[in-house]
Amino acid sequence: MIAIGIDLGTTFSVVAHFDGTASPRVIAAPDGRAITPSVLYIDDEQIMVGAEAATLGLAEPDRLIRGIKREMGTGFRLAFDGNEYTPEAASALILKALADNAAAALGCASGDLAAVVTVPAYFGVTEREATAQAVRLAGLTLLDLVAEPVAAAACYGAGRTTGGAVLVFDLGGGTFDTTVLRMAAGGPEVIVTDGDSRLGGLDWNDRLADVLLAKFTEAVDDEVAADAADDTVFAEHLAAATEKAKIALTNRDSVPVTLEYDGGRWVVPVTRAEFEEASAHLVSNCLDVADRALAAARPRGTGRLDRILLVGGATRMPMIRASLVAHFGVEVAVFEPDLAVAKGAAMHAHRLTAPARPDLSATPRQALAAPVRTVVPRALGILVHDSRDPSGTGRIVNHVVEANTALPVSGSRGRFATLLDGQDRIRVEVYEQAGAVASPELRHNRRVLDGELVDVPHLPAGSPIEIEFDIGSDGRISCTATEPRSGRRLVLESYMEGVLDAEDSDRQQDLLARLRVQL
Repeated sequence: MIAIGIDLGTTFSVVAHFDGTASPRVIAAPDGRAITPSVLYIDDEQIMVGAEAATLGLAEPDRLIRGIKREMGTGFRLAFDGNEYTPEAASALILKALADNAAAALGCASGDLAAVVTVPAYFGVTEREATAQAVRLAGLTLLDLVAEPVAAAACYGAGRTTGGAVLVFDLGGGTFDTTVLRMAAGGPEVIVTDGDSRLGGLDWNDRLADVLLAKFTEAVDDEVAADAADDTVFAEHLAAATEKAKIALTNRDSVPVTLEYDGGRWVVPVTRAEFEEASAHLVSNCLDVADRALAAARPRGTGRLDRILLVGGATRMPMIRASLVAHFGVEVAVFEPDLAVAKGAAMHAHRLTAPARPDLSATPRQALAAPVRTVVPRALGILVHDSRDPSGTGRIVNHVVEANTALPVSGSRGRFATLLDGQDRIRVEVYEQAGAVASPELRHNRRVLDGELVDVPHLPAGSPIEIEFDIGSDGRISCTATEPRSGRRLVLESYMEGVLDAEDSDRQQDLLARLRVQL
């Protein structure tokens, strides 16, 4: 097996390889670019991925799939030419194109590749399992799923120590993570992670597009404005112009933007100040998450904030760095924002596949692959009836494992009780924190595992049921429910088998096998 690391991003993806003897290298796309747009263009049985797909989508936007990562783990579906695509299948097509290109560059068959694939730190069980399923649908061997800021830290942190904490500020195209690290001689240690899986550069694009559309509307008559607002082709051209303008505003105070519609052409100017004003609330949202992460880290003994590490292409926007400097007053370092995640994943992949060597720490290059100790991203608990609800129908989630508990978790226990006299079976439902902050309210959690403990003695109400959680370093969960009197046990486990049932998975596998994918 040849090991690679894949940063499967919302807007861009990157593949890297590390052989342990030199720095990790990025495997470029056929057009020579290090990053590949995470975009699909679907035309009958031909699938285009990347820059060419984005170009084709300008003329036929209805055949374009963008930002599918935001739908991972949901019931979202897309239909093209009588075929239905799940988020897992769409992601698998992107992964397959990336793998085929990597195999060609490394001189092997794509089936010989084994990958570490990165996910947002704030991805929960469902999203992680959906990603694992996408990897398998793509025909890749999955070595591990690693949180994006953790992968970046593995690349950045080799040989570095500091007296305080490092905040990894990872703002990608579709997701935002903050991770507080303690840099130690044995490698970076994750103390706290927090984030928003639906906040990223796409949201800044939307705000800039609003500014451009408003200027366009002012420049044309009402009829043209109304027609353009409902035109999908114009919307795709506006999106492309917005992305170019956002990049240009990184180094310029203002840029002219050309917008075309129905044979007409208009040039509208936009300034960085206008862009920053329109997206100020997004920056504020990021700072709120970072403050929350640092507040959670302080009781865990992280010490002062020493520096901030910027990861993710969206951190190139000047407003991000300026706001962080003003808000925190510490050094803000930029470290290969587009590439660090894939390189860190490649180093982890090498570590997992390289033969054990007694001299593994002998050289700085080998030390780059040191593991990163990490945490549970979201609280986990058990669904119970709310004893404070006078109606007797209320249900809440009692969290047994707190968010940011260090991994691995062994023997985290809770004791619960039966509800009814004569109860001979107990429904056990494991829920994961779904909101930004852990809450017992059912609507702020989502079910990830469930089962029934059966054939227990006919118990009186209030009989104890013991729950124990074990969570591996890879985030896989085992929940054991035990009735002490009889010793009856129920074991629930997450296997990273995916969220599609067997029938759906087979259907998607058959569909993908018929398609030709080209990068």
